[in-house]
Amino acid sequence: MQSDEKVPGTDLPQLDYYELVGPMLRREWDDNFHFAYWLGPDDDATVEEATDRFTDLLIPKLGVGAGKRVLDVGCGLGKPAVRVARATGAAVLGITISTYQIGLATERAAAEGLAEQVRFQQADGTDMPFDEGSFDAVLAFESIVHMDRRRALAEMGRVVAPGGRVVLTDLFDREDITDEEAAERASRPGALPRLAEYGELLAEAGLVADEITDISENVSPSFTMMNDITLANKDELAKLFNFTPEQSEEAESMVGQMTGELGCVLIVAHRKS
Repeated sequence: MQSDEKVPGTDLPQLDYYELVGPMLRREWDDNFHFAYWLGPDDDATVEEATDRFTDLLIPKLGVGAGKRVLDVGCGLGKPAVRVARATGAAVLGITISTYQIGLATERAAAEGLAEQVRFQQADGTDMPFDEGSFDAVLAFESIVHMDRRRALAEMGRVVAPGGRVVLTDLFDREDITDEEAAERASRPGALPRLAEYGELLAEAGLVADEITDISENVSPSFTMMNDITLANKDELAKLFNFTPEQSEEAESMVGQMTGELGCVLIVAHRKS
């Protein structure tokens, strides 16, 4: 993650965003700071069950076992990292720009008896302090949304070992617009890519795409739920962000509009040998 990036629509640095909004997300959502994976319209799983299910979907795609090293880029509160370590036996290092998240994630690993196997440190996902090929696999669970994608993917491609996998989820723009409109939109800060762009983005980072799967239908209920959470807590959020009434109204409109335009993609790639 990048400490110098701003939250879209505000002058608030991403670092402050995590520190301020983190407690509300824990209260309203779960300690998994990512979307949930639903099996269908009749799925009555809780948010905790559905977010853990999403993690479990990604774990085998990392292709690691005991003795291997996994980097979790944008690790949040460490819940996925702990789950990866327990399921695979691999050592996991989670990075985030938030000391708030590092503290809670470290406590979680210790409480699970995995303090030696799962560690966390402060680092920028677009400028990582690791040698080339340091990890056997890289996980980026929705965190790339908050970064410059090209820089983040380049760093993931650098720190993973040749043949090692990069597994990530991301949001993409699935609104039905013309190529010209898409090109204009792509130039805006915080713009989401189109689904067709990922092959090129991965190739630029020295990565070969093994899987690019549109999982929007499974994840889309999360968008609606997050929209509801935003509206239910709009006064609290306005205070946190120091919004004017006009900014609050604009933020509500933007969140509601994006709900129908967002897609979610699951990507598995590997570094060229």
